[in-house]
Amino acid sequence: MIAKLSLGLSIGSLLFAKAFSQSTTIQNLYFIKVGLYAVTSDKDYKPRKEGFFIYRNCVYDLVLKNKLQLSAKIIDIKNDSVYYTLFTRENKEWHLGDRQDTFHLHPSEIRRIKMIGDRMMGIYSSCYVNRYRYVFEKSLEPKKMNTDFKTIYSADSIHSTTYEVAPYLTAQGLDLLYQQCGNTYYYEGKMQEDCPDITPERFIRKKGVWFSPTNANEVKGVNIGIQTMNARSGPLNIDGINLNADILSLFLGIMALPQVPFNNSLVNMPDAPDTSTIFNKITGLSLSAGGLAGSNETNGVSINGGIFLAVETKGVVLTGSQNIIDDFRGAVFSILRNRSIGGRGVQVGLLNVCKHMRGIQIGLWNVNSKRKLPFINWSFKS
Repeated sequence: MIAKLSLGLSIGSLLFAKAFSQSTTIQNLYFIKVGLYAVTSDKDYKPRKEGFFIYRNCVYDLVLKNKLQLSAKIIDIKNDSVYYTLFTRENKEWHLGDRQDTFHLHPSEIRRIKMIGDRMMGIYSSCYVNRYRYVFEKSLEPKKMNTDFKTIYSADSIHSTTYEVAPYLTAQGLDLLYQQCGNTYYYEGKMQEDCPDITPERFIRKKGVWFSPTNANEVKGVNIGIQTMNARSGPLNIDGINLNADILSLFLGIMALPQVPFNNSLVNMPDAPDTSTIFNKITGLSLSAGGLAGSNETNGVSINGGIFLAVETKGVVLTGSQNIIDDFRGAVFSILRNRSIGGRGVQVGLLNVCKHMRGIQIGLWNVNSKRKLPFINWSFKS
């Protein structure tokens, strides 16, 4: 009787051990600096010194040690790896049922997690996870976020589309994102019922002296104002002289100063500028206290007190803080940084970065696809 009881207990123990081992095959991943275990709280997803977990179903902006940047929606954590799909924020709709490739990486490949702090200015903070120790643990429950699905019906209620609302890690905590009509939006309780109306508004042309913000699409002559922009949210073309305070651009330039050392990796730059995004065009002389900022094309001379952001420029650009130009032809000067995808001519500043450079770079540090050099650099084959 005792032998049978012992045998029964042994078999029961083996079955329990087998069941327990099967139930703890789920892996969770956490990063930690001090101690043996990550912080336990209802917000253990938030990066902190005491440690934090990586959550499934959450979108992270990751920077890898090879400098590649990606927005990753974590799908699973298994086999000592992180599995994810790319969460593309431009030119792709993310519908329920879309097929997406799944990739995987080891946590040792991650350098830092970027977290958006200011949506308008595009300013990020960072958690450098390569300074942490990563730990895979076996658990009964996976660490995961809850996702939601929202269905939008057409006006006749016959057709409908379902979108996934995904948690997104930011500097403040969690936001919600969804993609619709080829764009990414923050979900704040409701969705757009229809895609934005792309019917063009009436084209308005002004000659002589005009003022901005303006309702005009084209100014031939002199444009004077506090901000170079179309008040109707349409394009603005200036042919002549642009004299503007550009107060909002000045504020943007100040907020962008901490970003000068970042986003200079050539591997994360597109291979070619996308000139289809050009919205405004200025031909002639532009004098701006704050600087021009936007999807601009400039031809001529542009002098900016703060910052200069443009898709394409031909001529001379002189800027107080930094020039971020997708493609330039001519000479660009700034005190701090010049950054471009393509360029033909001269870059002069403390930091000069150009992926496809045909010309000369003069500054404290100069980077192009051929070499990295202090003081002076060159490349005549893009």
